[in-house]
Amino acid sequence: MRWHWEKAGTIEFVHDVSKNDLAAGVPPSGKFGANAAWFRLNALTFNVLTVLKRRALPERFRDARPKRLRFALFTMAGRIISHAGKLVLQISAAAERLAGLRAARRQLAVLAAASP
Repeated sequence: MRWHWEKAGTIEFVHDVSKNDLAAGVPPSGKFGANAAWFRLNALTFNVLTVLKRRALPERFRDARPKRLRFALFTMAGRIISHAGKLVLQISAAAERLAGLRAARRQLAVLAAASP
């Protein structure tokens, strides 16, 4: 019972983020199966973003909503080029943002190696 009391108030935040930030409140179709898949994708996206914020990203992103993450991390201008037979992504972003992404990627690699 105490565990449920301690969680009181947190599910409203989950509903708010999923409905307003991840578009779970607007079903894409009139078909039940398509809407169920849409909601499951939204729930999966919420969970992945939560793990990313808590385990890999810097402290300043702990309370970030998906929109902030999108503008701060996921939408960086870049160009894919072919060099020496390899695809290379040239990123034109500030060094601090790029360093933060590299640190998050290293942290995710460490977590992936530690899990069975």
